[in-house]
Amino acid sequence: MKIFLISPNINALFSPDQIDSLKQAGDVIFHSEVNGFDSVEGLFTGDEDRILAIDPDFCDWKVPNDVIERIPHLKAIVLQTTSFSWLDVNFAKTLSIPVINLRGFSKIAVAEWATMMVFALARRLPVIIKDEWKQDYIKHQGIELRGKTAGIIGLGNIGRSVAENMAGLGMKVQYWSKNTTDDRFERVELSQLMKTSDVIIPTVAQNEETHGLITDEMLGSMKKTAIFASIIHNVYNHDLLLKMVANDGLFGYGFEESKPSMLDHKGNVWAGPELAWCTEDSMRKNAEQWVEAIIQATKSKFPNRVN
Repeated sequence: MKIFLISPNINALFSPDQIDSLKQAGDVIFHSEVNGFDSVEGLFTGDEDRILAIDPDFCDWKVPNDVIERIPHLKAIVLQTTSFSWLDVNFAKTLSIPVINLRGFSKIAVAEWATMMVFALARRLPVIIKDEWKQDYIKHQGIELRGKTAGIIGLGNIGRSVAENMAGLGMKVQYWSKNTTDDRFERVELSQLMKTSDVIIPTVAQNEETHGLITDEMLGSMKKTAIFASIIHNVYNHDLLLKMVANDGLFGYGFEESKPSMLDHKGNVWAGPELAWCTEDSMRKNAEQWVEAIIQATKSKFPNRVN
């Protein structure tokens, strides 16, 4: 069994023991240069069964279908991420190729990042930064979170961790989830959550099913005093939220983007880098899970199969 492990971060991710474990599971070809799939030696040739283990930073978060189709004797694709939207899992399924993701390794890191955004927006930190840290006791007045209502959209690993953080701050927590329930918090319909929450944090998976889940009408129903802090994209109208904050129709909006531009947005807008998952702890757990998933795939075991 050949294992093609493709990542520009191999040396930073794996310990010597983890590399030894991978080598015991198969013939490992490590590729760290970001120079295209065709440069990966032996990926498209040979008669051996093979596993493709891939870090999205290698391919700018996109694996074309023709790449999948060209790899002979491909028995599984093991992703380094929880997200699998950067690969056509349905196309892989038509070729009987399992796609495996990793789950839960960054839930604490992402939940704490979301909590950080909520704190920053509650205390109007983006406005203070844009005012070059000058103190204005009227313009820079923040709000207190204790006693207010947090609305969590989606109650998976990350959503549950966010809900726990909000409850720990003394907030009332309500949530909407398609399938998951948790008796510690109150489940409400999505439209009600949008109308009644003081802090709204969407954490649902990003896929075709959730695209546009939060409608413009729902956004328009929010309290003008509400905070919308997001760690995901494509489930709501980003531009509308920016306009709402700029026109004092919303207290604050926080999100991540590849090229942060907080100073370019009017009002209490936190535009941060895409670093929510990035902690020493989550990186360590990511490497542990990835190694284990690769080894399991060589044994035709796919506990986290997504297709």
